[in-house]
Amino acid sequence: MRKFYKKRVAFATLLILLTTSLFANGLTIDNSDGIILDKTVKKMKEMGSELYQKTKISTIIVAKKHLDKNSFLFLKDKYLKESKKPFVLWIFSKTYEDRDNIGLNQMFNSKDLDGKFDKDSLFSPFTGTFTKILTVHKSKVDPTSAAFLNGYGDLVDMLANSYGVELKSSIGSGSHTSTNVLRIIFYSVVLLSIFVILRNKFRK
Repeated sequence: MRKFYKKRVAFATLLILLTTSLFANGLTIDNSDGIILDKTVKKMKEMGSELYQKTKISTIIVAKKHLDKNSFLFLKDKYLKESKKPFVLWIFSKTYEDRDNIGLNQMFNSKDLDGKFDKDSLFSPFTGTFTKILTVHKSKVDPTSAAFLNGYGDLVDMLANSYGVELKSSIGSGSHTSTNVLRIIFYSVVLLSIFVILRNKFRK
């Protein structure tokens, strides 16, 4: 009986240690589908760790190739219940439900972080540091890693600034700069297309 009790205590202690380490090291990331490159994850963890050390803000990212509604709700409830305040939870899936061309991109945070960052800065289809790369990027290389690096870099910078601290590991204004370049290219292509269409009509 005593041995059984000791085993239960040891198991419970190990579980507590694992849970504590999981949600107390800055960035917790579920990249089991491998849609974010390892070198990108490494840099994101560096930024997330420094953010946590200076502000105690934990960030959790779940990046999946596909989620259905039940899986999404399970992951959302799990992390919202288990994460310690203050925290930001970001759940992304390339496809959602049975729709091949529609993904899922949701961000949640503890109430103490309300107003500490701007989701539009991340997810606006025209100016967002995350979504802009996904919608404009035209390459054979999957842009997901680049989008996450830019978006996460923007997120941790906003959170750090709201606490009055600066991150040495930050990628700085690079995310905004690259997004602005892409935006200029995008609008230039659109305007050029409109010009060509109008010119051809006037010629006719």
